[in-house]
Amino acid sequence: MEGKPGDLTDEEWASLSEAQKAEGGKLNLWPTELQASINPGFVVFLTPLVVGVFAWLRRRKKEPTTPGKIAWGMLISAVSWLVMVVAAISSQNGLDKASVAWLFGVYGVITIGELCLSPMGLSLVSKLAPKRIAALMMGGWFLSTAIGNKLSGVLSGLWDLFEKKSYFFLTNALLTAGAFLIILFLMPWLRRVYNQYVD
Repeated sequence: MEGKPGDLTDEEWASLSEAQKAEGGKLNLWPTELQASINPGFVVFLTPLVVGVFAWLRRRKKEPTTPGKIAWGMLISAVSWLVMVVAAISSQNGLDKASVAWLFGVYGVITIGELCLSPMGLSLVSKLAPKRIAALMMGGWFLSTAIGNKLSGVLSGLWDLFEKKSYFFLTNALLTAGAFLIILFLMPWLRRVYNQYVD
């Protein structure tokens, strides 16, 4: 799953579940290989739903602008981490086995955020970039994604430093919420630039 600030990779999620499986948890019923397909499955099934919601809003002249969709994507991504906060608390910080249903929950929510954020960011760059350097600007967008992926790896390396695992997920939620607030702060300028060059 790409473009998710502070996120664990699919492999890291699977590794966490594999560790529980090795201890005799109920996750033996759900192979690790299938866990890696949760996010792609949600992307396939939720894309028509998200597109349909935006089309419904467009018909009512209430569709958010592209910068607005990006802001919504960041907010929804921040909320998705709260699912894992609850999962960590309900499993008594890992003392009890956690259900794979929590992975479905977090992936379901974060995929909606991803669908609001990732394609919209590329769309915004393609609309606002000067034509002579459009390819360079798109490369810049993908570079920012690469930097985000690197930082998520750095953050996941801090897992062992958190005695209460719910705090790790809460940290992710706060970092993503911080990014949302930055976008919200920049929203008047983004809307002005967007309306000037796109509309």
